[in-house]
Amino acid sequence: MKLLKKSNGSLALIALMVLLLQSCKKEDNGSLPTDNITAVYSLVSSSGVCGGAVVGGSYKPGVALDATNTVTLQVSVTKEGAYSLTTSTLNGYSFSGSGTFATMGLHTIALKGTGTPLALGTNTFLITGGSSAACSFTVTVSNNTLSTQPVDNDHLLFGNPSNAAPITDSAGNYLMQKGYYTLSYNRDRGTPNWVSWHLYSQDLGSVSRSDDFRADNTLPAGWYEVPEDAYSSSGFDRGHNVPSGDRTNTLSANQSTFLMTNMIPQAPTLNQTTWARMEDSLRLLVNAGYELYVIMGSYGSGGTGNNGFQTTIHSGRVTVPSNVWKVAVAIPNGNNDTTRVDAATRVIAVNIPNANAVNGNWKTYRTSVDAIEAATGYDLLSRLPVSLQAVVEAKVDNR
Repeated sequence: MKLLKKSNGSLALIALMVLLLQSCKKEDNGSLPTDNITAVYSLVSSSGVCGGAVVGGSYKPGVALDATNTVTLQVSVTKEGAYSLTTSTLNGYSFSGSGTFATMGLHTIALKGTGTPLALGTNTFLITGGSSAACSFTVTVSNNTLSTQPVDNDHLLFGNPSNAAPITDSAGNYLMQKGYYTLSYNRDRGTPNWVSWHLYSQDLGSVSRSDDFRADNTLPAGWYEVPEDAYSSSGFDRGHNVPSGDRTNTLSANQSTFLMTNMIPQAPTLNQTTWARMEDSLRLLVNAGYELYVIMGSYGSGGTGNNGFQTTIHSGRVTVPSNVWKVAVAIPNGNNDTTRVDAATRVIAVNIPNANAVNGNWKTYRTSVDAIEAATGYDLLSRLPVSLQAVVEAKVDNR
């Protein structure tokens, strides 16, 4: 459990304020020039955080900011006069404000937000004002649906582990909504960082495995699309994140799992035995009356397949991970899913080396969510109450 966590490729982006107020130059006698009407002030800051900074409004991707979206800052004014501040635009939105200081001393200014946020996560705006040290204020952009009213069966019901965002600037942590699952894609690795999905009985049917591996043409323009044959002769399997077997109710659902953005280079023994057996075990839970929220991911560099140890394949375009992990939250079928997780809820977590020399029994690799968080830097199950996270993320499944 972590209240705030920085992940690889994190969306904690920093925008530098464009400051239009400048310190007044001194005359030779050391006095301020009488014809300069620009106010001189210092931001009231402490340890890099704006003293008294208040962020108002509601920040959601796709929702334009209005008059309620403001940030309030304290400044110490040393000369009366006009001020005008404008931030650079960060993930589709910015802040600005102007006015006049009629008196010296401690004052409050409000910067109004404009634009439409594009990305989830916490965005930090850095300010330097007058002679003050740099300080910052943060704005958290939350998911339209999940922020106030969580919706059952949403693939990100329990949180966005790395604050992935659907913007091209987030090339190492690019959020993709595929309908049947949600993922964070890493352009430079050519694989997903993690994939998250909901699994229940309605997902399981009689559709046969489609086997139509293909490049994902929904990636941003100019990004390399890993082709279906990228793993050929590499010694590694095209390892699904969301298994084909978890999406057998319709043909389109099954075909969605064969996009190359859902694949990692996985050691054949791991993929075909240990991992497959875990996938079968989770589907048995579904057939026994449970619904699951599953997150699978990989990290590190270097695995051992049929051709020995390799760090990349496909001429270096695809990274071979060192470890593959999965977390599954199992709750009995029902409604209001976030409220039905408690200290007794079964949370299954594994972390397995990406190598042929693995034990066929997946249960020998069980670990805690806390341990996976420590290895990846992600914040899993972040939508659960903090006190509950402390319990369920620390335990290791033994059933």
